[in-house]
Amino acid sequence: MPGMRIAYAGTPEFAVPALQALAASGHQVLAVISQPDRRIGRGQKLGFSPVKQAALDLGLPVLQPSNINSEESLAQLKALDLDLMVVAAYGQLFSNDLLTLPRHGCINIHASLLPRWRGASPIHHAILADDHETGISIMQMVKRMDAGAVWAMGSCAITSTDNSQTLHDKLLPLCGPLLLQAIERVTGLDATPIDQGEDDAVYCGKMKKEDGLVDWALPASEIERRQRAYYPWPGCYTVLGSQRLSLTQVSVAASVRTQQSEVSAGTILGAGAEGILVQTGEQCLRILELVPAGKKQMTAAQFAHSRSLQGESLGDV
Repeated sequence: MPGMRIAYAGTPEFAVPALQALAASGHQVLAVISQPDRRIGRGQKLGFSPVKQAALDLGLPVLQPSNINSEESLAQLKALDLDLMVVAAYGQLFSNDLLTLPRHGCINIHASLLPRWRGASPIHHAILADDHETGISIMQMVKRMDAGAVWAMGSCAITSTDNSQTLHDKLLPLCGPLLLQAIERVTGLDATPIDQGEDDAVYCGKMKKEDGLVDWALPASEIERRQRAYYPWPGCYTVLGSQRLSLTQVSVAASVRTQQSEVSAGTILGAGAEGILVQTGEQCLRILELVPAGKKQMTAAQFAHSRSLQGESLGDV
């Protein structure tokens, strides 16, 4: 018996494992939809999205509409006679006409334990909030953002050393199995998705480059979480004089004997083999690795070598 007639919409690396799992199942992937090719790098060559490249590797047809809700795009998708559309970090909002086009509607792969962290940056915000776990939710798509009923859910732990990249990588293996589980439930005669409810709903917006600027008046523990949440993008950075420093590894330092009232947040208390010690609004932060503007990543000890940094202030641009 042939599987469901499915279109898959996604763009970044996050969306690749579920596409591969779907292609290996008994379902028919009639089209893979991804964002139009973008110019990348110094040479500004056209580059394929990870999902487009994966689709080509799998021999699947690719569609790249500039507006997936256009009449032309809707007509093209309607002609496929779809049972279901699967969406994972595609990058465009869906109209109601598109949401209701397949027989079973559209389902979305979302990187949080809904209803917590509805929105564009759930991985970042789970780390920022010091959550101890997160996961993947497969939900029915509705007009309200990430508010649809959930067909399948799986969790994973967040450790004290996880950053957005490592947590992203831990979530990837959950996507494929949960998607196939959700599709089976969508088509089940007696299957009913679980309503999220609204009482515990928490939203998060898109990350911006300026979010990575360190506010040294914050507690060291919060700055440390921000550094992990913002790695690799938008990055966590500060300024020493006119030089921008991207912070790639930091840690909360043990208490330092100092008259905190006389030391401003952002003041460098010392620099050596153990890193660069900085006063914050509460406790101290130790910078372990950094990237000076225009240079390669180095240890803080390497950066501090032959420099007199004690008493210097780190501040904003």
